[in-house]
Amino acid sequence: MKNRLCLLLAAFIWGTTFLFQSLGNADIGPFSFVAVRSLLGSLAVLPILLWYQRSKGRPARAGGRVVPAAGKPWPLWLCSLLIGLCLFAGTALQQVAMLYTTVGKTAFITALYIVAVPILGLVLYRPLRLTHLAGCLLGVLGLYLLTYHGDGAPFNFGDALVLIGVAFWSLHILCVDRFVEWYPGIYLAEGQLVVDALLGFAILPLTGEVLTWEALRAAAVPVLYAGVLSSGGAYALQIIGQQGVPPTEASMLLSLEMVFGALSGALFLHETMTGRELAGAALLLAGILLAQLPGRVLWARRDPRFR
Repeated sequence: MKNRLCLLLAAFIWGTTFLFQSLGNADIGPFSFVAVRSLLGSLAVLPILLWYQRSKGRPARAGGRVVPAAGKPWPLWLCSLLIGLCLFAGTALQQVAMLYTTVGKTAFITALYIVAVPILGLVLYRPLRLTHLAGCLLGVLGLYLLTYHGDGAPFNFGDALVLIGVAFWSLHILCVDRFVEWYPGIYLAEGQLVVDALLGFAILPLTGEVLTWEALRAAAVPVLYAGVLSSGGAYALQIIGQQGVPPTEASMLLSLEMVFGALSGALFLHETMTGRELAGAALLLAGILLAQLPGRVLWARRDPRFR
């Protein structure tokens, strides 16, 4: 139960963070927002990491370097790098997208990663079920209704960026699910945020964004909320929660962020949806929930390690 509550709280924080991301874009560049929020997140997680080290002990070290123990084929730094890359791609695409699309639509489209996780899970030798395919079809239809505007283009630019980000959120879920079998989740939480922050600051010169104290002061509340609570607290809650919950169930709990996101956009930004968009959101939600239900196995790959 404790793990599930962690995931539910993470979903609430992430859902309401969409609102603050949108507000932050008015005062600070999107890549600057990503860099600063991740830096604050890593600083927020650091005390938890230090407490964990004192109470549980440090992972095996050799020559001052964290090394994998038996059954851990990849070192901690490589695992952190991989999930950090996925995290940066997902957050950056999402932040830029919110310059062009609404909070509610961003939340619903992002939640498509819940449908994509079982499909991509085939790579990790998880079975493909009938409910996965049915949920995927409903999700695609819902996405079409949600994003089609009748002007000849199925998506606007922001919708397309959010959709691309879905692939990276899905990979992030699957990588975390594998890596928490090897390392404590709090180490992965800190590592991914450090990577995310470094990438964010490194890309600023390439985008032409200039980070100023004036911009930081103007966007202080959105950046602090997204950094401390979302990038720090919620990502730590996700990784800790996933240690005791199967990935598909974790995805279902985390998918509630789209509901919290849409509600926050409607309540505080007065966003509305057309009847067509509401129907699309309903189909998308149905597809996401259906993809989490047990069903007949259509195809399963055998892990060659156990043949």
